[in-house]
Amino acid sequence: MTLETTTISDTCVVTVPERFDTNTAPDVESELRQILKNTGQNKVIFDFSRTGYIASAGLKVLLQVTRDMMKSGGRVVLVEVGPPVYKVFDMAGFTSIFTICKSREDALQKMT
Repeated sequence: MTLETTTISDTCVVTVPERFDTNTAPDVESELRQILKNTGQNKVIFDFSRTGYIASAGLKVLLQVTRDMMKSGGRVVLVEVGPPVYKVFDMAGFTSIFTICKSREDALQKMT
């Protein structure tokens, strides 16, 4: 699996896969950690515009990567979280943990 990433200003934008579950979570975590290590980025926007399903394995990866980033002064914002995924975040209590924005533009403003 290859994560789609772009850099806007000093922020890395990572497009989360369509399914973020037990099958994809290990590859996503490995690749994401490599991207962050190689780029030195400490600001990340996770774009969920293509994601229709997230399982507990995906939630765990998202939480671990975010926690590690925040320990070193990093920031994370989630964008374009559709209703099915938002419902899972809400049930897991993630809506109170993460900053969730409607668009990349809104997310970039939160990063400053």
